[in-house]
Amino acid sequence: MMLSPHRRFLRGIVVCAMALAGACAPAASSARPAPAEAATRLEPREWTPQSPAAEIAAWASQGCRRAAEGKAVCIERALVSLLGQAGVSKSMEVLDTLAVMDDEVRGDAHPLAHGLGISAYRGPATLAATFASCPVSQMSGCYHGVVQGYFLDLSGQGRSIGTAELDGLCEPHRGQQFIFFQCGHGMGHGLMAVHGNHLPSALQACDLASNQFIRESCYGGAFMENVVNFTHPHHTAGGHAQTQGGGHAPADVHAAHGGADASADAHAAHGGADAHAGHGGGQVMAHGEWKPLDRDDPLYPCNVVDAKYGDSCYAMQTSAVMFFNGGDVAATARTCDGAPEAFRTRCFMSLGRDVNSYSGQDHARSIEMCGRASAAAEAQGVLWCMRGLVETFLNQSADPRDGIRFCGAVPGDDVKQDCYRVVGDFTHSLGQGPEERARHCAAADPRFLAACRRGAGLDPQASGSE
Repeated sequence: MMLSPHRRFLRGIVVCAMALAGACAPAASSARPAPAEAATRLEPREWTPQSPAAEIAAWASQGCRRAAEGKAVCIERALVSLLGQAGVSKSMEVLDTLAVMDDEVRGDAHPLAHGLGISAYRGPATLAATFASCPVSQMSGCYHGVVQGYFLDLSGQGRSIGTAELDGLCEPHRGQQFIFFQCGHGMGHGLMAVHGNHLPSALQACDLASNQFIRESCYGGAFMENVVNFTHPHHTAGGHAQTQGGGHAPADVHAAHGGADASADAHAAHGGADAHAGHGGGQVMAHGEWKPLDRDDPLYPCNVVDAKYGDSCYAMQTSAVMFFNGGDVAATARTCDGAPEAFRTRCFMSLGRDVNSYSGQDHARSIEMCGRASAAAEAQGVLWCMRGLVETFLNQSADPRDGIRFCGAVPGDDVKQDCYRVVGDFTHSLGQGPEERARHCAAADPRFLAACRRGAGLDPQASGSE
């Protein structure tokens, strides 16, 4: 059975495993510390669209190795500096190259792509062309950033963002469903920025879009930004603007709501879980105080927003849960087991996405970590976690071959069958023709060829080209 168009695209955020950083700390030593090394800096260079990405990446890596402002800030500024010289495509190609070379850059690659997209935006007249110039790599972060830049531009001019703006933004990309989704998802990120990271206001702004698919895609971007705003505020639109030394700054129209500056401990002042009563028990008001996450309630805010937002919320929720519990997969699986039945599968798929991040995108380790959910959801937790994993691998590269390789490694016939079905469905969502979909499925384990073809909308009994 094929997924509905929107459910194909409920993708999650790759959250860096900050809680695990201590495990990588060097052992204590009685030896005298080595003298501090002199800071490195980027040497001025001229680049063009024809410059080899590997050469540019080596320049950025070497120049930022011991940058005084910090490696991450230096890398972002280096990539942004390329935009005027070499363009969006080349800058993203360099980011992709750096992500292969450097584990630290790989962990930040999606938000770095957001930052590039924000900086690449130049104005409404070139919006569609700039958006189309982004590649699908790094979980399509460039697309999302361009939309953020557009909304921040409108907000900075004091212009309202209503149905006309929302409907017009994605219309040029309607013919490509995967890109159409990325545009709607980027809306959620952008609306969070212009509404000062006040989630209820952003969700109600998403509701102004006429197209249901775009509305639901927008919800996912808003919930994702809600998590990022709390866990990694330097990766929000405002954080990127500060790193890049200006540019598109978000309107702080809800500064009194607490926003990203509220620490986990500060939430206690709101009264913990009992404070949720003020939100109306499933009907969140658009104005008033809002806390993004709650350490003491792992299902918040999903358990207080309107049910129509529930699927999108739970598709992000384990990023918050694992941030607070230090990456404990088994404990997070138990949390998902306690979610409402309608959203339980989505919560476990969210766990699969986050397992990918915590495993350093290692297939074997990811599979082992999903196995820790085996006691949850009457043994269905593993299958759903694996489903989230394969969707994440596919979304990172937009290449069905990555999913086929992963499905070959997962244990259990039930899990394999579901995995190959998801790959087939993904080929359909990319807008590929029947022959191309059949070609990708032909690489599947022959025992599960029918599952892949069924997901791809092809005759499951046939085996040749269409």
